[in-house]
Amino acid sequence: MLEIAFALGLLIVLAAFTVLKLVLAVETVLLLGVGLVAGGLVLGVPTGAIYHVALRASLARAGVLPARWWLQPTSLHDRIPPDERAWVLGWCYAGAAGFLITMAGCVVVAIGAWRAAT
Repeated sequence: MLEIAFALGLLIVLAAFTVLKLVLAVETVLLLGVGLVAGGLVLGVPTGAIYHVALRASLARAGVLPARWWLQPTSLHDRIPPDERAWVLGWCYAGAAGFLITMAGCVVVAIGAWRAAT
């Protein structure tokens, strides 16, 4: 349910950007997009790194850390001990939010670049 609400919120934000692209100056759209990309990276990179460290530590403490665990870390979420699940997955969700903000910023930059070219 939370994922659906988040996806709908993201769609509303993207629709708002599309509507605002008709009102805002090209420079404003580009600056807004660059700001979103920077903000998403500032949020996503550190929280993603903390997530990977927390996941590795949690799986190692439980004795279920496989070799090359970093290749598909989300497939290991079912192995996280229940008492550590909220801590580890909280960082995962924060990193994912940073990624989505970064991608939204890329869309806004693309809209600004498209408007500048036309």
